[in-house]
Amino acid sequence: MDDFDRAAEFEELRRQLALGFRKPAGPPATGHCVFCGEAVAQGVRWCNRDCREDWEREARARKEATCRS
Repeated sequence: MDDFDRAAEFEELRRQLALGFRKPAGPPATGHCVFCGEAVAQGVRWCNRDCREDWEREARARKEATCRS
């Protein structure tokens, strides 16, 4: 294994780690908060930061539960 192979492996490892930390993409905007259902402006998915963070937390938990299955 030469330096280029080790560099490629290291780059791939960093890429995989970075992908693990990205936030969920989320559902499309519908005119209602996707977490609590409150009406929101067009193009907005959540009514406030708390709903967004709660939705993200639940999405991560669902993803982890799926991975364990």
